[in-house]
Amino acid sequence: MLKNMYGVEMNPPNNKLPGFMAQIVKKTAELAKVFDRDKQLVILNDRDEADALQEYYISKNIFQDFYPLLHLSPNTEITPSFSDYGFVSQNNEYFLNKKMISCFTIRNGEQPQIEMAILQMEEHLICKEGELFFVDHMSIELMEGIARAYNIELTFLDE
Repeated sequence: MLKNMYGVEMNPPNNKLPGFMAQIVKKTAELAKVFDRDKQLVILNDRDEADALQEYYISKNIFQDFYPLLHLSPNTEITPSFSDYGFVSQNNEYFLNKKMISCFTIRNGEQPQIEMAILQMEEHLICKEGELFFVDHMSIELMEGIARAYNIELTFLDE
């Protein structure tokens, strides 16, 4: 159930009247169908809506950042390092920051070798969903090295 999504983060001003934030919330709902939230981060399905919301936040001087996100399924097995690369939203949905991660599958290899390789890879995993393994994008060479050592093949899924 991996799905590309978008996060638009605002930095609400402290010195504005309460009506200002009410206006922001109203306009956000007009511009985009909000899928979920995480604090000041608005999570959207549609890139065009995300772009429109970003432009609006910039025009109001409250834009903080834009994040390409990967929406994971509830079955995702997360590791303690998950929170360094992603978050659980207010609706208990799992998201990863796509700029920080790489994803791979194990393509070929004998089962005992695959199991041993996974054991060695585990300390570097962010999470696992079915046959998909997620690691820090800086760990690609390390994962490939482990795969070579155990004579297995990995396929990295790039966009």
